[in-house]
Amino acid sequence: MTGGHGKFIGGPGLRARETYHGGRLIGGYDERCAADFASIGEGRDLTREDRAWLVRVVTGAVRPNRDKPLWDLAHALAALAALTRAQDGRDLVTLIFDPHLARPAAAASRFAGARAEGATTDARGLVLLGARDWRCTWAGLGRLLTVAEFVLTADDLASFATVSGWLDELVRAPGPDAAEFLGKRLARQLAAYRNAHLPLAALERRFRAILDHLDGRTVFTDDDIVDFWRGEMEAGDERPGFRTVAEHFVTFEVAGHLLGSLASLVSAASLDAVVGWEERLDASLADLATAEPAEGLADLLAGLPDGPKILTGAERDDLADLLRLDPFHRTRPLTSLRAVSFGRVQSGLANRLRRGGGGAGLAERAACAEAESYEAVAARAKALSAHLARMLRIAAALRLAAAEGLAPEVRAALAAAEADLKRVRRAGFDDRVQVRAGFAAADAALLRLADEVGGLERALDALARQHPLAAAFAADRAVFAETLSAAYSGEAAA
Repeated sequence: MTGGHGKFIGGPGLRARETYHGGRLIGGYDERCAADFASIGEGRDLTREDRAWLVRVVTGAVRPNRDKPLWDLAHALAALAALTRAQDGRDLVTLIFDPHLARPAAAASRFAGARAEGATTDARGLVLLGARDWRCTWAGLGRLLTVAEFVLTADDLASFATVSGWLDELVRAPGPDAAEFLGKRLARQLAAYRNAHLPLAALERRFRAILDHLDGRTVFTDDDIVDFWRGEMEAGDERPGFRTVAEHFVTFEVAGHLLGSLASLVSAASLDAVVGWEERLDASLADLATAEPAEGLADLLAGLPDGPKILTGAERDDLADLLRLDPFHRTRPLTSLRAVSFGRVQSGLANRLRRGGGGAGLAERAACAEAESYEAVAARAKALSAHLARMLRIAAALRLAAAEGLAPEVRAALAAAEADLKRVRRAGFDDRVQVRAGFAAADAALLRLADEVGGLERALDALARQHPLAAAFAADRAVFAETLSAAYSGEAAA
């Protein structure tokens, strides 16, 4: 997915994803992986192009088949084993670590005229004879051996014994399928490495599933999200929460905007066609792998002072619930409504099953009888918006109370806010010192939260003008009830 045409650096100051492009850090892998890249790049004195190619192989940014370099590597090792009459895997390890073979001229001179049963060489490179001759240039051989060294030495030689054993099997039991088998083993080994060291590995799997569902389309609708969720539910392997699936689409949409086109996530070649794709991926895309879509809003809520009680616990929960799919609460209000109403139903089902519940109660929940109507959700949003607007007026009154030269209408508004403050019956509001300190600390958070909830309120109003919320809720309840009942019917009957 990512890589970077950069210079690998090592040493004590090495940090995660420390690959340079024009003086900028390029993301996609963790500190251990960066150290592995640095070790190979410096040890073999790789060119800029060869370093970039290695990154693409290790991170899986080779399309259409990310495992093709591993398949080629296995065949190259089979040919070398035959041409050098290797006695065991250690002979192949010696060839892999030979830096001279990274230079095409040196490799050509070393194996010029070599012949063996099942393998030969020509002016261009290695040839492995078989049902369909496999060929590799001398330059290509050097690159493939770089991948072999990476697999052998990665993670402080953690897999050296295992991979060496596979090479020993290749030498001692050659045959038409030996290279194919080794290629599959190497592909699994590198896939495990990606899962351990590439924060984007899980993200890419998620993207691939969504892209397959969308048939490569670059845009999606609210109903596409529901259809994808229903497909995952019907697959039977797992029962993902609708809210979780919606969060995946949030990430998918943001990543698509970063790249300029979601098609760039599928084709490695298309990445090269996007001007400045390395910089556009720098940090931002990597951060998506570990950041929750609404993390910033969650931090705002967590950072609000305990006193005075500007927000009750229930109001905080409502805000977290309504704004969870940031920015969908503004851009896709229907998906946000579905996540709030039916996502809560599915969470209740899952919690009940974890506690060992089932039977009729489960069946009733699956029928979405207790789902909160869209009109009720919109009313909650409107109430929160009004409350936050009231708190902002109070904050302004506290901040400007001693200001001079205010216009009469501003002074009147401040007086009304001051009177409103006296009517608030919440913990801490009777202590003016605590009130001033609390609102001063919460000013920025209140502004942001009020803006976000106001955006949700306006989006819901616009949605209601296009599609009456009661009718939309009734239609969606039928769809969600059908899907949830089918998925949980077995437990409901237990």
